[in-house]
Amino acid sequence: MFILSNVIALFYFIGATFISINWINDLTSIFGIFFAIYMVTFVALVPGFNYMFVITSLFFNKRKKKELKVKEKDVTILIPMYNSEKVIKETIEAIKKQKYNGRIYVKIIDDGSKDNSLRELEKLNLDYKIKILEQKHSGKAHCLNNALKEVDTEYVITVDDDTVLHPLAVKNIVKKMENSSDKTVAVAGCLFVKNGKKSLITRLQEYDYSLGIFGIKLVQGGYNSTLVTQGAFSIYKTKILKEIKGWNECVGEDIVLTWKLLSLGYETNFAPDAVGFTKVPETLEDLAKQRKRWARGMIEAFKRVKVMHSENINLKAKLLMCEDIFFPFIDFAILVFIPLGLIELFLGKPILISVMTILVIPFGMLQDLVVEIKRRNIMKKLNLKIEKRSALAFLFYTFIYSFLLAPFCLSGYFSEILNTEKKW
Repeated sequence: MFILSNVIALFYFIGATFISINWINDLTSIFGIFFAIYMVTFVALVPGFNYMFVITSLFFNKRKKKELKVKEKDVTILIPMYNSEKVIKETIEAIKKQKYNGRIYVKIIDDGSKDNSLRELEKLNLDYKIKILEQKHSGKAHCLNNALKEVDTEYVITVDDDTVLHPLAVKNIVKKMENSSDKTVAVAGCLFVKNGKKSLITRLQEYDYSLGIFGIKLVQGGYNSTLVTQGAFSIYKTKILKEIKGWNECVGEDIVLTWKLLSLGYETNFAPDAVGFTKVPETLEDLAKQRKRWARGMIEAFKRVKVMHSENINLKAKLLMCEDIFFPFIDFAILVFIPLGLIELFLGKPILISVMTILVIPFGMLQDLVVEIKRRNIMKKLNLKIEKRSALAFLFYTFIYSFLLAPFCLSGYFSEILNTEKKW
């Protein structure tokens, strides 16, 4: 199905290119051949290819492997914590409510918190299965690696200090790992937004997590090549993590770890019914910092994992990784050419906007529709309430969100390329 989806998307790309020749010629007369081809490629053709690939993958990749009943093995959850007094209680209480027959050991690693996080933990009457480790402030990767040394269960789960797990989250993520191939060493959980009603910024991220991120992980998981097993909620085989010496101390430690595993020939998966709810940035300033960090993490992954030179990465994972190379070019095109196109449209000279630009929008909305149907099926399966969401926020998400994030992402790419100071 991977090859078929790529072939269909490629046919779309070729057909769209032929349709765009006159548009390219018109743009060339004003901007020159380089900028004309660049704009058409990264505003219309590549996004259209990506939408077509995702849509066809979700339609065709419907194989349902019969899931076996598995023994619920003991697991260890690692929770790095820094200044978490407002969120850590809810996170721990959600873990205590897990409907899981195996034992769940928890290691909370305090990274030199300066607030009352430790005092909040003391109020929770923690039992013997929950252990608190303390260290000087030295970063998330250092927290996880310190705790990993003490893990003796077959599987280890990472959970952020502000992630609240659904009662079946641990059960379902372990089941996904147990029912995956022997090569699978990591499975990403499914994250939705916990504080979506706080502001317009959080409402936009509700759509980003439930349509964008969820959809991409569905596709990548279907090909056993999930590119990010996020630290906020994922499961790993402890033995393999120890063999590769855990997480690298970098901005995108979870991205780099996942790519390192894939580069060694392992597989990664996605458990859409293992749901956690995470707190997202509530202001534009905090969202900018997060997306800059994510963008920087992607460049780190390319620098640390030689994708094209690795002989062990399977073809599906390698091609999915290589598609990420286009993100900086798309973000630049969005930031520069779309505002210019809208200005010219307003002035009555819409040379920067053609039928191919407009066609990308319904393809994107069709992708969103397919993903939303699958998301709702998961929510119903877990007896989660499907809340009404802001239609205005959806319009902002469809037409403005990418433009809003583009400068922050570009800043992250260049920060890593220029090797500026890194902070957690």
